Amino acid sequence: MNLFSRIFNNRQSLKECPRCLGKGDVDWDDIKRLDKELKWLPGSCAYCDGAGKVDSTIENKVAVDTTYLANNLSKKERKRIINQHPEAVERASQFETQIDEFIDQVYYLHLEANLNPGQIAHFFLISKERSESYEGEKQELIEYIERVILLKGSKSGS
Repeated sequence: MNLFSRIFNNRQSLKECPRCLGKGDVDWDDIKRLDKELKWLPGSCAYCDGAGKVDSTIENKVAVDTTYLANNLSKKERKRIINQHPEAVERASQFETQIDEFIDQVYYLHLEANLNPGQIAHFFLISKERSESYEGEKQELIEYIERVILLKGSKSGS
């Protein structure tokens, strides 16, 4: 295949990114549409790598809402996920499980142990209590915990 036909074929196989809807960035509307409010933050789209377009075959390889495919992955790991490398797929599965378990733990501590967001944050950060970054991390975690309580509570009808 010559250079011109490769360029032409590559252009034809590109389509609007289904995650960011061609913007190149994922915003809260995209996150809500994909039901990832507790798993993603707005930022550059990892699905299209910020380009707004993806190869038309990517959806057959990686689900649009794959939590692990986020913008904090290295280029190498992103490529492994897209190419369905077995070890990367396993890491993605473990990552999803860990996040789900963390969210469940937070909600349990709130609902069953009757802890407030500050107490829950302290529980998870107790080993970092003496670090310089403790207060900042605690405030960030409190905000996340509040989102967990609000969103899980509204979904479960509590």
